Amino acid sequence: MALKQLNKIIIFVIYILSINSFSQMKMVDIENKKISVNSETEKKNLIEIFEDSRYIIYYVLDRKDFNLKNGLGTNGIAKIIFFSKKYSKGILVNFSQTMYHTKKNTYEINLRTGSYSKYMLVSSMAIIDKDFNYEYFMKYYYMPPPPLKGDSGYKSWIAIQDTKNYCNITYVDLKDNVVYENIDDILSNIVNVPKNEISKRCDPIIYDIDIRDYFPEKILK
Repeated sequence: MALKQLNKIIIFVIYILSINSFSQMKMVDIENKKISVNSETEKKNLIEIFEDSRYIIYYVLDRKDFNLKNGLGTNGIAKIIFFSKKYSKGILVNFSQTMYHTKKNTYEINLRTGSYSKYMLVSSMAIIDKDFNYEYFMKYYYMPPPPLKGDSGYKSWIAIQDTKNYCNITYVDLKDNVVYENIDDILSNIVNVPKNEISKRCDPIIYDIDIRDYFPEKILK
């Protein structure tokens, strides 16, 4: 009788752990995610590729990608938004994609983070508000160990910067690549961004060329 009770407790604990293990979302959760888009019938600018009670993942549609001849494929940049319902904010990330024009008007897209070890394909990111306006810039950094120092680990961190005042910035140390961080844990650092900080030199953490190449001028719902 005691053994049966113990087994029930163990099963219950495993169940609780399994719930908690999936209660947070990470960027790496889109790895090898496949979506299909009909270029003729799809009218939305944002395609929901996942939703639960806490998060929504959006794929930002770029209609210029629909120029492939039937049967051909190409590699490119995928713009993904991880939106947190808890914070009413999202993180816009540039990942890699493989796109195939499989049949008339149908495109199959395979999404990948493009990250390995501490490397990230495009380290420039943005945090958007509930209306999908740019609110903060975010950049991921990693530094290899110094030569001949015997340090085998990389240092990695993110910077979060207010887009209205480039003086306002906070830095957050990471243990690993940012793609393995919980989305809500990243967004929780926004409260640490100083407000109205005054400095003689205030530079954006993201270069203009990155803003031009990797950020839509406006994200339309």
